Amino acid sequence: MRLLKELSRKEFRKNFGTKEQCMAYLSQKKWADGYQCRKCSSEHYIKGKHLCSRRCKKCGYDESPTANTLFHKVKFGIENAFEMVYDITTSKKGANSIWLAERFGVRQPTAWLFRQKVQAAMKSSKAHPLIGDVHVDEFEIGTPQKGEQGRSKSEKKMRVVIAIEHRSGACGRGYAKVIQDYSAASLRPIFTEHISSDADVLADKWTGYIPLKKSFPNLKQIKSDKGRNFPMIHQQIRNFKNWLRGVHSYCNKEHLEEYIDEYFFRFNRRNHRQSILNKAIERMIIHKPMTRKTLLNPET
Repeated sequence: MRLLKELSRKEFRKNFGTKEQCMAYLSQKKWADGYQCRKCSSEHYIKGKHLCSRRCKKCGYDESPTANTLFHKVKFGIENAFEMVYDITTSKKGANSIWLAERFGVRQPTAWLFRQKVQAAMKSSKAHPLIGDVHVDEFEIGTPQKGEQGRSKSEKKMRVVIAIEHRSGACGRGYAKVIQDYSAASLRPIFTEHISSDADVLADKWTGYIPLKKSFPNLKQIKSDKGRNFPMIHQQIRNFKNWLRGVHSYCNKEHLEEYIDEYFFRFNRRNHRQSILNKAIERMIIHKPMTRKTLLNPET
């Protein structure tokens, strides 16, 4: 597996090779803005009974650095969890759960569950909308069905809308979202969540984009010509499909959005690779804990 030169495994293990190093890092990041007891809100603490934990002076509540984070109740060692995050975030194509299970000697469902937690931390904050020239298009994932070409209504296909910044011939940042159909109602969320209202948006002639011009006055439409007028975004669509097929082989529709989040988390940080691991871990610290039940049934 090809790894980023900016963060070698040797350097990673030097900084995070032991349980003590990982817990110390979590403690530092978790309470970077100061300590406050979750039980009584006191800001005064003493050293806790466990490694790098903090104990409230007022009520005695002892809190571990992993408590109330996505590292909560990790059963295979915090140092292994850190290295899993390293493999998922810094490899060029990520790492699937089968490979992770073999590498770390855990069951595949265990690796899959933790991988889902990492993906949850990779979800976009929606704080940095696309600006400038932005190209938008849709694509489908699934085997083409006879008589159901183009924007068909086949239930066997997964539909995605993608938006990419076009920077003088170079590709900028990008986002994508799963959609149910090609209506304006389904296309609107990627515009409102990920595209600046004053961006110069370019899309094809699909009628579903027309109602969006009211909120995005710089939205223009041209003929796609089978993708020839949108070469950059179609290249990114191919890249995403190749990644999904090559690394993960198959993805259920209910989990496709998480794989999209993972892909674009790395994609949007491809020029800031030295900080990508730190960003993922920091997000896992502030994210509320997730169990298998909440991952499989997020609405319960």
